[in-house]
Amino acid sequence: IPFSLSGCPLNAQTIKKGKISEELMTIKLKASGGIESDEEIRHLDEEIKELNESNLKIEADMMKLQTQITSMESNLKTIEEENKLIEQNNESLLKELAGLSQALISSLADIQLPQMGPISEQNFEAYVNTLTDMYSNLERDYSPECKALLESIKQAVKGIHV
Repeated sequence: IPFSLSGCPLNAQTIKKGKISEELMTIKLKASGGIESDEEIRHLDEEIKELNESNLKIEADMMKLQTQITSMESNLKTIEEENKLIEQNNESLLKELAGLSQALISSLADIQLPQMGPISEQNFEAYVNTLTDMYSNLERDYSPECKALLESIKQAVKGIHV
């Protein structure tokens, strides 16, 4: 698949080939105008040799670039496939989280925390934060009602399987 990107070496190759063609034409014109000495012939042979070597180097560079482009395209395709798998995994995890949230809401529907209404989707995050805080500070001296509430919450949550 040929690529044409601005600043791409493919463009540079076309320009260099054009210069090489111009130099070969100059050499041919010199040759057709008559050559005066063996020195000029040797000089022309050296120029032709240098041009051929330059052309071979440019072609080798182009082959390397084409190999690199193919490798980069392959890597990009692999990354895109990995990203699709990650997206699918994220969707599955979000669905599972939604299911767990609904299970928690159902389990705790009848239990009301102090200074909060019953758990719902609207106050879910605040409710969970309050519960987390309460469980993180179990060493506090809670009232008997609050301790009973925490125990009933533990029992309600036991039925949820992760």
